[in-house]
Amino acid sequence: MVLMLFSCTGCAPSLKDLKPTISEKDSGNIWFATAGSLGRSPDGSRFVPGDPVALSGDLQFPAGPGPFPAVILAHGCGGVGNAERGWAPILREWRYATFVIDSFRGRDLTEVCTQARALTGVQRIPDAYGALRILITQPRIDARRIALMGFSHGGMLTMGASTAWAKETYAVDGQPAFRAFLAFYPNCNAVYPERERVSGPVRIHIGEMDDWTPAGSCIQLTELLRASGQDVSITVYSGAHHSFDNIGRSARLPYVDNGADCMTRTASILGPFPPLRKTGGCMKKGATIAWSPEATEQARRNVRAQLAELLK
Repeated sequence: MVLMLFSCTGCAPSLKDLKPTISEKDSGNIWFATAGSLGRSPDGSRFVPGDPVALSGDLQFPAGPGPFPAVILAHGCGGVGNAERGWAPILREWRYATFVIDSFRGRDLTEVCTQARALTGVQRIPDAYGALRILITQPRIDARRIALMGFSHGGMLTMGASTAWAKETYAVDGQPAFRAFLAFYPNCNAVYPERERVSGPVRIHIGEMDDWTPAGSCIQLTELLRASGQDVSITVYSGAHHSFDNIGRSARLPYVDNGADCMTRTASILGPFPPLRKTGGCMKKGATIAWSPEATEQARRNVRAQLAELLK
């Protein structure tokens, strides 16, 4: 596991130039290595393990010496935006350190909203565990109290990272792992065996009127997991749309890929996946995002209570 502070704007350092730990003084822009990667097989039908990727993140602390509990934040398909930038200062007010990771810059991507196959939430699971590995080396972080919080595409990452499979694959034996997972408006339509066992408490937050990542499939998943004794719960915000906490932003996005009607069932989280021609044309274009001040305020109250309980 490797990391460095890097001054080059717009370019990623090579893995060999990264350092293995964060010092007590390190904050701000941090480059780190993912815990491996998941590329596509030559025929595109599976995800296959690969080498780490150098990514960056923004690490900030509340005032004081710490050590602080921490929240790693994972952005949506458009990259780091209002949702993460809105939550990070609030979390620091509550005395949590924040690490907003950027899964795109180091991969030379700007967005995957209009190119869903370019990078999936599952492929970003090693990003979260790479961030965790380096964050626990910072002396000002309480390594036993770290949560993962993701939004939309990052919510799908969070759901995948919450599986026992992800912990067993990417967490380092003998070192602290994620204590909790908070997924905001993830897509819950994919069915695979690994999702049926989680490694820690999962809290889903989603809008009732979401037409991009519908609440119904997440409700069904929550009921399934709770029935088997898993610590999973969901809050559905009345009248709220996708990205309801994206402060000041409401729009119809006509060109984004929308898989709300796609239900996939695979033998493994890694595939094999059905060919696109066999998905029945379920993928469509267009989705609605809409900020809801009421839902945002409710979510903040809920998240504050959940973190206080789960990271105590």
